[in-house]
Amino acid sequence: MSSAFSSGDSIVQNQVPATAADRLGLADIWNAEQRDRCLRWIQKHSLKRVALQLPDSALHHSVQIVSELRDVASDSELALFVLADTSYGSCCVDEIAAAHANADGIVHFGHACLSKVARIPVLYVFLQLTFDEEHLLAALSQELPDCTVALRCFYEVAYANAVARLKGALLARYPSATVATIAEPDQQADVLCWKLDEGAHPPNGERPVLYIGRDNLSFFNTAVALETSQCYLYDTSRPDRQLVRTDAVGAKWLRRRYYAIERCMDARSIGIVVATLSTKGYLEIVSRVQRLAKARGVRTYLISIGKVNPEKLANFIDIDCFVLVGCPENDVFTSREFFRPLLSVFEAEMGLNVTWREKLLASYTFNFADLLPDGRLHSDVEEVAALARETNDTADVSLVTGRARHVAVREEEETTDANDTCRDVAPKGRNELAQISSADQFSNRSWQGLEQKLGQDAPALVQEGRSGIPIRYQNDPTD
Repeated sequence: MSSAFSSGDSIVQNQVPATAADRLGLADIWNAEQRDRCLRWIQKHSLKRVALQLPDSALHHSVQIVSELRDVASDSELALFVLADTSYGSCCVDEIAAAHANADGIVHFGHACLSKVARIPVLYVFLQLTFDEEHLLAALSQELPDCTVALRCFYEVAYANAVARLKGALLARYPSATVATIAEPDQQADVLCWKLDEGAHPPNGERPVLYIGRDNLSFFNTAVALETSQCYLYDTSRPDRQLVRTDAVGAKWLRRRYYAIERCMDARSIGIVVATLSTKGYLEIVSRVQRLAKARGVRTYLISIGKVNPEKLANFIDIDCFVLVGCPENDVFTSREFFRPLLSVFEAEMGLNVTWREKLLASYTFNFADLLPDGRLHSDVEEVAALARETNDTADVSLVTGRARHVAVREEEETTDANDTCRDVAPKGRNELAQISSADQFSNRSWQGLEQKLGQDAPALVQEGRSGIPIRYQNDPTD
């Protein structure tokens, strides 16, 4: 495990720079069809300043892409900007970086999590990867010989074009099959980002699912959202590509997440780490976690630190666990480097919401939109708080510490003093007592920022400062 207190020079960001072997070819992401599609979209929305967001593996093609767009664009006033180092993750639309250039539209290249964006028009240009269609159909026919089965087909977005070509042959083999399509920005998705034209088939019926793509969080999110026991994965990243029946939620993975949930149930303070500023509904989910924590008497702290890594979170040693509000495909949850548990919003919901106590992990999601109103796993916070008040006299035993824990609900105290804070009495040594406040947890740190003292300092003349390098400054007053 890496040191929890590393220097600034040793901090490594989540995204590792792409090597030469990881770089994408231009044909994998750009061609004349995509160029014309981008131009039609720019003209349709009357955009003047467009940001092009490319992943690190395709950044070396940005010069040619911008050059081609400028050569064929009819609007001479069109300004193009390339976004490279994204604020959080390359799969998310980076509205923050685009706002720095006053962009009125974003063209997102590469893999995308397709999280809803509310403030700016977005066009997605996916990778255009291929697979052996005949091999997949042969393996599918061997695994599912019944041609009348109502198969549902999903895929990683990089294979959208390849699946579109496969659709005719797949429907000829399975006439009752359904091939999901990616919902347009102005459409309401049926499941996650997918539109399903299922006809007479119920959307939640027990039907086999085929997923084409890698065994990653895109597959996991789709599999757990469909809640099916017949899920077949055609992993295109493996050299021996086979159709494998799989369970998205494995036993080993479940044990690790159960441990994190238990730590959340034991926690007296929780840090809500905001790892997105563009995904629709992130403020609502932050408010929901805060209210759930308050109903159980748990302190919450709101933290925004950009890209999340263990070294940054190690600065908050007084926080018992962290809840990450961000992209549903953020794989930081799988890291073992954090010195405190890092939970998804749904895992925090299971730890703080008493209604989930008897049905832990009966369902699962990394998409926090499922917990918002109209989401498939939504529950009313006020009802949860009322249930917590009814059961606040019952105690359970922590599976981590082995101690009994009491769910104490702190009623909100009415006060007329805006500066007054809720204070608890804490025992100290030799039977002494001391008052503590949740606001004082971080007030005694050695560095608290620059103190401005506006209007308190006497006016001074502006003087030329030192210049040069630290080994020897020019016009140094000590010379």
